Amino acid sequence: MQRSLYKELWTMRFQRMLVLERQGVLGYRDLLKECRGKLQEEPLIQTHLKKLIADETKHVKLVKELLDITSRQQD
Repeated sequence: MQRSLYKELWTMRFQRMLVLERQGVLGYRDLLKECRGKLQEEPLIQTHLKKLIADETKHVKLVKELLDITSRQQD
């Protein structure tokens, strides 16, 4: 296969990953907001949700870096 085709395939894969990771962050934030509204104290679930949000945010940054690396590759 041509190098440009591999580059395009990886770019498409990383773009899809970026969408999924961003959706994950938004979903966990919505859950956290809902928990805060229903529960007065900070239960363990909120701590776990905060950790998941932090992890997903790191994943978003990583995928952006991968997209940047891919875009800099020669065809």
